[in-house]
Amino acid sequence: MMLNVRNVQIGVGQPKVCLPITGHTIEEITDQAMELHHHQPDLVEWRADFYQDNQIGRPLKIIRDHLKNIPLIFTFRTQQEGGEREVSSDTYYALNKQAIESGVVDFIDIELLFVESIRDNLILLAKQNQVHTMISNHDFNKTLAKEEMINRLKEAELIGGSIAKLAVMPQDTDDLLNLLSITNQMKQVSKIPIVTMAMGNLGLISRLAGEVFGSALTFATFDKPSAPGQIDYNQVKYVLDLIHNYR
Repeated sequence: MMLNVRNVQIGVGQPKVCLPITGHTIEEITDQAMELHHHQPDLVEWRADFYQDNQIGRPLKIIRDHLKNIPLIFTFRTQQEGGEREVSSDTYYALNKQAIESGVVDFIDIELLFVESIRDNLILLAKQNQVHTMISNHDFNKTLAKEEMINRLKEAELIGGSIAKLAVMPQDTDDLLNLLSITNQMKQVSKIPIVTMAMGNLGLISRLAGEVFGSALTFATFDKPSAPGQIDYNQVKYVLDLIHNYR
């Protein structure tokens, strides 16, 4: 299933590459946004949990001004799922609401396992404002059973997500193979693009082989990684091109 956002087609062809903005201050965010404009990735994710302020209007405007027409994902990752700082449920809602209503973001990332009432209200609010939703789930300790991974991707679609994202931590190659297997299985039946990855060094191949197994998006880095196992943007692009050209 293909999703077209600012003329970026997510879910067909090569996995699209997303680069993160992880600045702690306005100055760092501005510098990174300028650098990202130079790199021209397919998408950019602002990890707002790295930013040490809950007033997000100004950095959002700065980011959009520099990115021009590059699709932007707004993400406040909670500590429970690997984020940099914790906020109350009310603040999580308020931050995402600000982003949705800003008129400059294309996606918000909403955690699948967040408080259900807040999660569902944000999905509804996003739809009302023509903002796409990436429904995400991260486990930094283990790889879930195959059935559970499938169920979480299915639930993300069921509750109205535009994209379903699952990230796990493999302990051995069997875990990695299980993730790749369920990705391949879900690409046959999912009505929305899916994004999966095994984190850490062991999971590297999952970030590169999305075109083979069915993951529509991969995350790379040009500065500070936003998750374990992210590698350099140029290296990722080289491998994605290599795989694409030999398919």
